[in-house]
Amino acid sequence: MKAAVIGYGKSGKAAENILRLDGFTDIDIFDDGNAGMLNTAQFEDNYDCVVVSPGIDLKKMAKAPKNFTSEIELAHAKKSAGSAVVAVTGTNGKSTVTTLTAQILKKCGVQAVACGNIGLTYAEAVTGFDFGAYIVELSSFQTGMLNKFSADCVIVTNLAEDHMDRYADIDEYADDKIRLLNFLDENGRLIIENCKYLAEKSAVYKGETIMVDPELSGMPNLSEGVLDFNGFYVSVASFLLKGRHNIVNLAFALLAVDKLVGLKGDVTYLIEDLHGLEHRCEHVALIKAVEYINDSKGTNLHSTLTALKGFDKGVVIILGGKDKNGDFTLLIEELNEKAAAVIAYGHAGEKIYKTIKGSVRADVYKTADLEAAVLKGFEVARPGQKVVLSPGCASFDEHRNFEHRGTHFKEIVGKIKAEENERTERQQA
Repeated sequence: MKAAVIGYGKSGKAAENILRLDGFTDIDIFDDGNAGMLNTAQFEDNYDCVVVSPGIDLKKMAKAPKNFTSEIELAHAKKSAGSAVVAVTGTNGKSTVTTLTAQILKKCGVQAVACGNIGLTYAEAVTGFDFGAYIVELSSFQTGMLNKFSADCVIVTNLAEDHMDRYADIDEYADDKIRLLNFLDENGRLIIENCKYLAEKSAVYKGETIMVDPELSGMPNLSEGVLDFNGFYVSVASFLLKGRHNIVNLAFALLAVDKLVGLKGDVTYLIEDLHGLEHRCEHVALIKAVEYINDSKGTNLHSTLTALKGFDKGVVIILGGKDKNGDFTLLIEELNEKAAAVIAYGHAGEKIYKTIKGSVRADVYKTADLEAAVLKGFEVARPGQKVVLSPGCASFDEHRNFEHRGTHFKEIVGKIKAEENERTERQQA
């Protein structure tokens, strides 16, 4: 049997491995550079199976090949029989929700794994061990290509403009996300953010739907440090992740766990010692009474806005990277509330600078790259303030991905801290 893999990143390589396990011996690889030059007939006539990686935009072809599939579908066909699937999508928070859900299930005695668009691919997970539950993070690019899939629980954390460089508008983007609901078991559970737009979009699903209140004043209700789900509850004082948005993420995770194993009464023990993910409002260092925070995963404006809302006043925020056709005026109100300074850099730097300069009370600066932006932050920040990298943009102008950007930020901060320590030691000598 003969197969083609279009796009040879991590997902494409994982798909190739599955294909070989399935008996495909003749596999042609088409990388991103030449995939767009290929035509539908070429794939339908010459291959038994065509695997399209999520980074490939099928809209650039005349039509998708009839025999196309994805790494997600190949992996799903090989998962352990009887194992549960929780599918997690949304604009922001999905990686944290995916991770928390897997961690909590493990505390419940379930062999669970976080996989998908989070580091470990779904294909790697299903070929590595027979897990009892697969918590699968899915991007809009992945959900948009699904034809064969099934889930016991689907989480849609939120919807906001993202990837507008690939989608015509938010409705087209949302349709790819909501496509996941077509594969949710009728006896399953849909967990979504309680907002009118998402409720209307998800009305196609007729099974159990729980809408999570982002203000935590409905389902669930946060009062005097207790997060109450009307059947079980936790004390959030035991929850290590900071920020109200992370309590909302915890709520999504606990409701998914409840669907799989059933929760009753005080389950605070399940949330003790849970850990967050790197590059998400991550404390990096304290230098001269200024805290440095790495939120490189803030790759869109909704994520950056959420991060800003979680901080007190006195934020020196670093915005920039590769523009995703974002409307930076959306940040102005919160910047006027929280920002001590704004530093714009990179590909989007000029646009950000022109958009918000004169509209925010804080000083606005522009630099060429991330290193210059961090150095400017070190220069202008005052004791008690925070220098926060929450770019609101993609990373690809200067970095391979948001992880590379976050690591670079931490390296720059580490260098500044080392130099300050040396200066202090010299002064004390």
